[in-house]
Amino acid sequence: MHDAKGRELKAGDTVLIPATIKDLYPTDEYCNVSAVSLLGRRPDGAKETFGAINTGVMLRANPGDENDLTALGAG
Repeated sequence: MHDAKGRELKAGDTVLIPATIKDLYPTDEYCNVSAVSLLGRRPDGAKETFGAINTGVMLRANPGDENDLTALGAG
């Protein structure tokens, strides 16, 4: 298996999935979202939709944002 740039993926690798928030499902204590991948899958190029993902596991990645996964204990 390979990533979008053709690099081999192995169990234990850390990955980022570029996606756009589609819908928000907020409650008083947390917020879940559905998201659509920005990159298309192989072989047909279709976008993937992810549902019920808690925003606590996401990093905003708008232009100009900086993300340090190590600082969050994820690297």
